[in-house]
Amino acid sequence: MRGGDRVDVKIDVVMPTWNSNSPYFRQIVERVRRFVELNRLIVVDRFSTDGTIETVKSVIEPGKLLIVQTDRELACARALGIKQVTTPVFMFIDSDVLMPRGWEVALRFLLRRRNVGAVSLPLCGPRRGRVRVPRLYRAIHKGEIVKRGLFQLTKGDLFLAVMLTELVRDWRPLKHLSAGEVFSLTQHILEKGYLWVELPSPCCHHTKELKMGAGPSRYFKQGLWEGAGARLLGIKTSDFVLEVTCRLIGGVIRSTNYGPLHLINNAAMRLGQMIGFLSPFRYRTWRRS
Repeated sequence: MRGGDRVDVKIDVVMPTWNSNSPYFRQIVERVRRFVELNRLIVVDRFSTDGTIETVKSVIEPGKLLIVQTDRELACARALGIKQVTTPVFMFIDSDVLMPRGWEVALRFLLRRRNVGAVSLPLCGPRRGRVRVPRLYRAIHKGEIVKRGLFQLTKGDLFLAVMLTELVRDWRPLKHLSAGEVFSLTQHILEKGYLWVELPSPCCHHTKELKMGAGPSRYFKQGLWEGAGARLLGIKTSDFVLEVTCRLIGGVIRSTNYGPLHLINNAAMRLGQMIGFLSPFRYRTWRRS
């Protein structure tokens, strides 16, 4: 440890960006510089026009920065970032996620367990509080989808995740895949006999996290994107319909505690998911201004 913030293991950090220069973006990059024993920050950028690259360059010294620009969808952008990694362990962090102090628990957990290939941290919110270990999709039964949710059971998160480089260097996602790339990467690691573990804490702050006040149009767009990704991933239609139906019913039940806006937003997302699933190539990309 150095100054209470770092683990003495140099790692590469891969950050996909696309017009990511929000009011929080500088702070996000500064936390990477301060909290990580950084070998390189690898920014895979989709030709941003809002000053994203300029902000990164103003925070990270040139010798520790690699910028790769591509117009590929998110999954291929992540895979392209992995190709540039030169350290045995690396981190993915999203460009809208504030890294928490104490994130090193994820790195320690990964380094001390031979059967673990990736460790992620959750977003702050009501659902965190227990260790989550995704499973192979082919091993999931419909009763489990009803009770726990298809994607809760089968994918990790990439808000902030550390993983073994050699396990994922040969990951070749579908070129059109944007939403759902985390499912693809999780299943790739599990197929090799390694675990993906999500720890309950510390949690990450999502600066663009969907909130109940965001309105149904935002939830609807999120649903279109997620539904398109699920179709491209090859999720069975029966499984996806079951997932959407159960989560819709769950939203109705929870609306008694959270109010009618929660019900409307949840319904908008589920409708978007079904439309996106039916027209995946139309809605696979969530456009950013």
